[in-house]
Amino acid sequence: MRLIKYENLYENALNEFERFFDRALSDFGRFSPLGSGATPGRSFRVDIYEDADTYYVTAELPGIDKGSVKVELENAVLTISGEHRPAAGEKDAPSWSFSRSITVSDDINAEKVGARMENGLLTVSLPKPEVRKPRRITVG
Repeated sequence: MRLIKYENLYENALNEFERFFDRALSDFGRFSPLGSGATPGRSFRVDIYEDADTYYVTAELPGIDKGSVKVELENAVLTISGEHRPAAGEKDAPSWSFSRSITVSDDINAEKVGARMENGLLTVSLPKPEVRKPRRITVG
């Protein structure tokens, strides 16, 4: 009796299908897997959280100079973009740009939005308006 190795053709087809789309969509930041930092063809890691008064967006941008980072808020879309340029001693290192857009709440107090970058971590604070802040109501 001769044994024939079983090969699941559907599993291989699905793996090929996934690899095809991973390669095809790797240039689109919002579809690509999150990398450990801002690298060409990949998106950068972003965390969004809130407290009682403010929404926060933190972006990991290791090795990026804060002067080359641009933060814009327009029509409830926060866009973080910039360009990485190689240092003077790195002739062969390529320069590349990055961008990520995040839809935020419409009721952000746009006049008080702030951004701070420290040790490769960009923190954007988006204050909530007075109307949206939680209030304690006493029961009489």
